[in-house]
Amino acid sequence: MHALPYFFSAPDSLRHLMTDHYSSLYKSFEWLVPSVFNIADACCHRWASSPHEARQVAIYFEDQVGQLTLLTYGQLSEKVNKLANGFIRMGVQPQDRVAVALQHSAESAITQLAVLTVGAIVVPLTSSLSSAEYAERLHDSQARVAVVDKHSITALISAVDNHSPVKQIIGIHTDDDRIISWRTLLARQPSTFTPHVVSASTPAILVYPATAENEPLRGVLLDHSSLIGTLPGFVASQNWFPKTNDIFWTSYDWNSPNGLLNALLPTLYFGKSIVGCPAGRTIPRLFTLLEHYQITNIHASGQDLRRIREYPDTLEEFELAIRSISCLDTDYDPSLGQWAKQRFDVDINVVAAPLGFGYIIGESQEKWAPRQGSMGRVYPGHRITVIDQDGKPLKTGQKGFIAVNRTDQNDYPDPAVALHYWSGAQIHPLQAEPQEWIPTAIRGHIDKDGYVWRDANTDSDTGTDSVTS
Repeated sequence: MHALPYFFSAPDSLRHLMTDHYSSLYKSFEWLVPSVFNIADACCHRWASSPHEARQVAIYFEDQVGQLTLLTYGQLSEKVNKLANGFIRMGVQPQDRVAVALQHSAESAITQLAVLTVGAIVVPLTSSLSSAEYAERLHDSQARVAVVDKHSITALISAVDNHSPVKQIIGIHTDDDRIISWRTLLARQPSTFTPHVVSASTPAILVYPATAENEPLRGVLLDHSSLIGTLPGFVASQNWFPKTNDIFWTSYDWNSPNGLLNALLPTLYFGKSIVGCPAGRTIPRLFTLLEHYQITNIHASGQDLRRIREYPDTLEEFELAIRSISCLDTDYDPSLGQWAKQRFDVDINVVAAPLGFGYIIGESQEKWAPRQGSMGRVYPGHRITVIDQDGKPLKTGQKGFIAVNRTDQNDYPDPAVALHYWSGAQIHPLQAEPQEWIPTAIRGHIDKDGYVWRDANTDSDTGTDSVTS
């Protein structure tokens, strides 16, 4: 088994600086990205290869009626391997696209890890798209296999015609003779599989952001190394995750960018447990979940936090173990921070994680002081500036577009930055501005102390894919 930190040196390098302030953390940070790296191996199979870690719980998932699916890392790896074998028998090749149109579930996590295990590209799609929206994404991605459930089956099958690239569909909890049963497929497959060896720069995840009507699709193509790029901000925003007995919960769907990239995969990378439940859970039932699993770390939308705050009963009888909460800055207001401090004795860490850049800006109140109203500071491992409409860097305090550099302060490539996009059924290189600056959709400025301030209502990075709304 590979010992933690395996591919990412930051947890160890940061832990020995636990008493230092921001400048020390930022200046000492170094990336260690291997030439060979598969997300599924790092998040699942390597833990299963050790008898001790294999018994650690990876996933707790409670459905609408409270029925629990519990998967240890060993069990998770076996299910992922069975589905990976099924994909191979169906003819899936490395770099083929596999569309995953599933509602929040343990099967969603299994499926995405299985796609990555065989070296294919996972295309996560929300289960609530229309037939036309599915058709557009299936044609653009040229996905040859799709995985559906009872929530997405009708719309997706309607999107598949004689000209569709999708040739085979796997169904979970569905009853349709036109598709392959998930349960039957897995029952016929062996539980061993050697993960496909890929370079860290190999494409892994194709995400289609929400688009306006008549706007052409442009998918963000993330490499396997993008997970490594996410880790510094994830660790910092969760007040140095993981600590002993840490258990994670997010209000975001694991099939969404926020749920997958900013919660599920980082948690599994560190060999810890993550808890999930579908949308629609009442606040008392949610508190029962938080108490029962003694959840310590949360990544939630501001909408979901406000929903908890506005519940008329404070539910003081629940004995909770929450130690850290992070929230996207676009969905946060200071009153939430005041409430969380009073109710849970926890400071909310504001984060900015635009798609294609990972956690680049945010807070870590255990390590540096927040500045109310700001987005926080750039996380270790990343380099940002503000540019004008011509791509020219601006002076401190001047307003423009926040941009991220392709390299860190040591001129090492930043693995969080997506360097390619997908459109028209093919990969395209992302064009950077002069000096390798890549603009985000965030307009703002940086003050003299390095705090980043967002201009209101200037971008659409709202993170509206939560599961409890």
